[in-house]
Amino acid sequence: MTTSEETKAIELADSTWREEPIPMTQEQKFFFDLRGWISLPAVLTSEEIEEMKVEVYGGAKRGFDGSLQKLLDHPAIVGILTEILAESSFVSDDVYSFRCESSFTTTRPTGWSKPEGNGTGMPHVVRPPQQANAMRYQVDGNKIYAGLTRVVWELEEVKAGQGGTTFLSGSHKAHFNYGGPDPYRPNISESPWEHSMRAAMAEYSCPAGSVVIFTESLIHAANDWINPDNDRCAVFNCYNSIWAQWHRLNLDHETIEAMPSKRQSLFRGTWALGAGGNQAYSEDNRCL
Repeated sequence: MTTSEETKAIELADSTWREEPIPMTQEQKFFFDLRGWISLPAVLTSEEIEEMKVEVYGGAKRGFDGSLQKLLDHPAIVGILTEILAESSFVSDDVYSFRCESSFTTTRPTGWSKPEGNGTGMPHVVRPPQQANAMRYQVDGNKIYAGLTRVVWELEEVKAGQGGTTFLSGSHKAHFNYGGPDPYRPNISESPWEHSMRAAMAEYSCPAGSVVIFTESLIHAANDWINPDNDRCAVFNCYNSIWAQWHRLNLDHETIEAMPSKRQSLFRGTWALGAGGNQAYSEDNRCL
């Protein structure tokens, strides 16, 4: 159990690092809506990168602990996530207007191969974007609602064509299925157009400390890591609306309780209607 003094110490240390959230720009909105993904180069300092790499290479499996925890609500992404996951009436200075519902890390040495079959190496989505569902990407009234959104922190350099995540840009707004036998299948397996779709996948290059943000309604895929100069070292965090949930979090109360109070709100329960609305996190109001 974390004491109140320990929690205050964590909050004080965080306050020296945190800045005001950076609003999403009109250019970022245009390209996020057009492609389904955007990248922010060189967000982290060299000191932050090295500190976080030590933790990931040291065996950290998720971004909820240590210095990696600061990536959950880094000011470079908070404004963007607020714009694409929240409604203005739920935006507050005291709590976040979106939730975090999963986190994992990955390290991929040169020669790492993507999973075979219908795993993450097969271009896939959370659900086919042409199907109505709670995770679907939508735009209405000049407002983006991105449903399930993934934020990837690249702690090592990524070179296009050498193993980073790839995207079929624009597929998050597709209205026709992928040509396979099952229109509800969340990947492109058995489609006669698979080769053409793979050939159209977009790649990115970025220096260490960059972040990539994409909607999970976008067709995306893992790839063989063939970069000879460095491993891939990345943190994958996933976010959602305050009233929708895809992943089962399984994050213990003690870990959340040790976080600064506003960061705790990323893990409050999944509901919206009620007296005062869904605001502060508590042991009785948390995602499971």
